[in-house]
Amino acid sequence: MIKKYSGIDPKFEGENIPDDFSIAPCGIEDMDRALFNLFDERLKFSINVNNKPKKVPVVFATGERFALTRRKPPIRDSNNALILPIISIRRKNIDFAPNPGNYGTPIATRDQEAYTIKRRLSKNDRGYQNIINKLRLKNQDNVASRPAFSQNDIFPGNVAKSGRIASRRNTRNLSFFDDPTGNLLRNDLTNNIFEIITIPYPEFILCNYEITFWTQYTIHMNQIIESLIVQFDGQEKGFKIKTNSGYEFVAFFEGQFTSQDNFDNFSNEERIIRYSFNVKVPGFILAPNHPNLPNPFRRYLSAPTIEFGYKQSRTRVISEDKSEISQNKIDNFILSDVEVLNSHGESPAQRGQSSAKLMDITIDPFTDEKSRKYVRVLSRNQRAGETVSSSRIVIDLETVSDIKSD
Repeated sequence: MIKKYSGIDPKFEGENIPDDFSIAPCGIEDMDRALFNLFDERLKFSINVNNKPKKVPVVFATGERFALTRRKPPIRDSNNALILPIISIRRKNIDFAPNPGNYGTPIATRDQEAYTIKRRLSKNDRGYQNIINKLRLKNQDNVASRPAFSQNDIFPGNVAKSGRIASRRNTRNLSFFDDPTGNLLRNDLTNNIFEIITIPYPEFILCNYEITFWTQYTIHMNQIIESLIVQFDGQEKGFKIKTNSGYEFVAFFEGQFTSQDNFDNFSNEERIIRYSFNVKVPGFILAPNHPNLPNPFRRYLSAPTIEFGYKQSRTRVISEDKSEISQNKIDNFILSDVEVLNSHGESPAQRGQSSAKLMDITIDPFTDEKSRKYVRVLSRNQRAGETVSSSRIVIDLETVSDIKSD
């Protein structure tokens, strides 16, 4: 089970690291590449040059190209030729506040549990299934069944045959009958040991980008801007973007294009038309794989409790339905004559009583007549008061609990 902490979640606590599981990390570079692929591959900006379509190249302005969106001179290549039209993307600031950009995220100011990313059958589940014998197999040596007992001094048996597995756990392993469905290959995940793999809760961020369109002609700029506006996803001014690993984000476009041209400059410099706008992408950092960072994955196993015990009584025992008192509120009929009864018209079992009944024989001291009635089993002693030895008391001979956990 997933452990909860009363203080700050230690994230990388424990050494229970799975050795056969991993997922693709997600970080800032994945968000950058997803936005770049949006402009370069999905939107596919093109302009008409001599009645032929020409794809507009896209560059991500980082490192030595950081000045592309800030410089006033036109962008030229090594031969001093203009590289226009072009679309440049520059990441500006990163916001990691609790509610970055007022866009809202699942992050909260309280402690967070680990994030469960996988739930699968444990390698230990095979041995556990051999004990409970969910499919009621009778003649398989490595599966617990009633024929595997060599002695029956204590019902249903107490010694296993050599080379066989036996269990007194009163489930389908003690059944005399085969599975009535006959479907032994069905997917029955009702009583299994599960392996749960978790990672620390994601850290949410907001990346701000500046997008700049560069052209030499107004008609080309109009074509690029119109191509962007008509392709918005639905009524939202934005796009759903996806990383190469499959993580999805939403890119929100702010509502105006800012013109930064050189029309006021009447020198010999060629005319440059430039429009810029901002894009905000809420994202998250998940399971980063960097040097000196601990492995973020942790594994936990569910813990079924296996109890072995002996109980003995001196009289006949019958069994009835389980207590239904948990299904009723005890305060429903205060100050009334209404009594809560089960489906048999009897009072449900109270605390300290089991669902079984014992036969109690009472002898009339005057007529020596015997009367028989079934009474509740007192499966535990009362905390106060006198305890009387009678057939109502069940002696708990032995109880052994084996809790499977990791």
